Amino acid sequence: MNTVAPKVEKIKLVIWDLDETFWHGTLSEEGIRPNEKNIELVKTLSKRGILNSIVSKNNYDQAKQKLEELGIWDYFVFPSIAWSPKGTLIKELITKCQLRDNNVMFLDDNHSNLEEAKYYNPNIHVHLPEFIDEILLHEAFAGKDDMNLSRLNQYKVLEKKFEASRKHDSNIDFLKASNIKVLLITKLENHLDRIHELLDRTNQLNFTKKRLSQDEIQKLITDPNLNCALVKVVDNFGDYGLVGFYAYHRINHQLVHFVFSCRILNLGIPQYLFAKLDFPILKTIPEVAENLDDSTPNWITEIESNIQKPFAPIKQSNSQLIRILYRGTCDFKQTLFYLSNSGINVKQETNYVTNNLPIYQTHTQTLVNQLELSKGLIAEICQSHFIPFLDKAYFESVVFEGNYDCLVYNLQTDYIQQVYRHRQLNYQLPLGTDNEVLTKAEKHPYILQKLKARGLNKINKSTLKQFSEAFIDIGLIAPEVFYENLIKIRQNIPNHIPIIFINSSEVTHPKSLSQNSSLRAKEMNQVLDKFIKESPNSYLLDMRKIISKPSQFSNSIGQFNRESYRMIATAIMEKVGKITHKKINSNISSFTYFKGQIRMSILQAKNFFRKSIWLKIKRFNFIFAIDLLPELANLEISLLINNPLF
Repeated sequence: MNTVAPKVEKIKLVIWDLDETFWHGTLSEEGIRPNEKNIELVKTLSKRGILNSIVSKNNYDQAKQKLEELGIWDYFVFPSIAWSPKGTLIKELITKCQLRDNNVMFLDDNHSNLEEAKYYNPNIHVHLPEFIDEILLHEAFAGKDDMNLSRLNQYKVLEKKFEASRKHDSNIDFLKASNIKVLLITKLENHLDRIHELLDRTNQLNFTKKRLSQDEIQKLITDPNLNCALVKVVDNFGDYGLVGFYAYHRINHQLVHFVFSCRILNLGIPQYLFAKLDFPILKTIPEVAENLDDSTPNWITEIESNIQKPFAPIKQSNSQLIRILYRGTCDFKQTLFYLSNSGINVKQETNYVTNNLPIYQTHTQTLVNQLELSKGLIAEICQSHFIPFLDKAYFESVVFEGNYDCLVYNLQTDYIQQVYRHRQLNYQLPLGTDNEVLTKAEKHPYILQKLKARGLNKINKSTLKQFSEAFIDIGLIAPEVFYENLIKIRQNIPNHIPIIFINSSEVTHPKSLSQNSSLRAKEMNQVLDKFIKESPNSYLLDMRKIISKPSQFSNSIGQFNRESYRMIATAIMEKVGKITHKKINSNISSFTYFKGQIRMSILQAKNFFRKSIWLKIKRFNFIFAIDLLPELANLEISLLINNPLF
């Protein structure tokens, strides 16, 4: 096996295998024991300016969690943890780090992996774990003093930029093609109701989470130190309406309010306005679905007046519109926006916010409780002072009234929400917004800290203790109970009304910390498949066919990029049209969608020519062609977009 020669170039990157190399044991089998010497070695190499990375055949989420527990995850750059051939992973990793294989060493306990690494990277230095003890004394690893980890931090920035470009390139093309326009409205006297609604009801994109009365809003918009504006947005797919509000303190250079409807999630509107206001001070109250940074979106155009809907709405009487009831998570409001602009009457039951408290009530068990619990018990539950994450509207639903043509039920909450059983009365409540178990005393300080950050003081140590004494956590809903709940729901909705159930993608979000999210999704999806196969007038919108790769997710866990929500809306409309035998424009406004597709095709062609043909011309010194490229592309856009046929 190759050894590091005495005169070898300096090693700048060490790539570690995990099982039986970085640690003892196999993570996916018997578990592992940490190797403290290797943990300290990685830290020491980092302080010498030598990078560390990982190429390991393992489950990414599981390995990441273990490395985080060991306090070493952040010392690795561009970790490649996947069930893929190691030779090509190493080659890609070296390219990402912008290094030569001469300056890289790979450690692995398997000879064939070492040979594979050399096949794809001929000059790489490869070793079995026995070599690890020689590293610190070898001249190739002398490095240089970097106690502040400046080189590691530089590569962490490079890592973030690479991930951002990989995740968002195609979505940005879609956003550019969408022709997004923003209008700021500063005359606010006639819009107090809408401002109040935005401040009081929005949550996912409410950065400041300050709830005001209408009298307080009146004082706010007349404060001479504040610049206040409502935000109106349109794009090729429709008019989003008044979807944002901000109050900017000119003297303090601070945002007092910064809030947006989740209808414009992933359009980049908050980031655009944050940049427009010159990146003011903003105290963000967690959690928010989009992070702000120092960038300026270049796909948004601001106009001063006369903002128009980009296409004429479909003209149908209310009696002609197909009536859909959507029940599920609120991130699908983006999808509902597309449906509403395509001639569908959409009503919705989604998670909501009451006094800064997020309420998630779309679980199947909540619907079954509405059927099975007495009105007296429901009233008692809603009035309880120690049951968190519910209010008087928690059990309200029109699902069983049947006043709609089709029910679209997004079951995501069943996949992820904890369920609690009352110790004496045995009823079950799905509660909370994440996987934090409310009955675990050791978790209470963390939960209270999160709630306090949101300005919530009604839930305190005493109420959580009372809740823990009254309820027991039974975990996620069992698949067999999920199946029984689906049967009960179907039996209590008129047979002639179709139900479209939305399952979960089995692709793991890149930022997910859960080891088992993909396994859970597969298990629940199989149960839903079985139910739909056996149940009349029940249909599946299969997210496995729509969300097939991590790049379709947004930065927020469980949410998708804008193009993916459009694809989901198209799939819903096609299925509704087929079920109801009614003609629906499933292209989401064919006029503007086709126009947007042309715009996107031109952008993609322009990028292609820049990267290939024109670069080749440049090599032959026809530099004038590069100078002409923007004019040629703009002429092409003008000819196509302004053509009367479009």
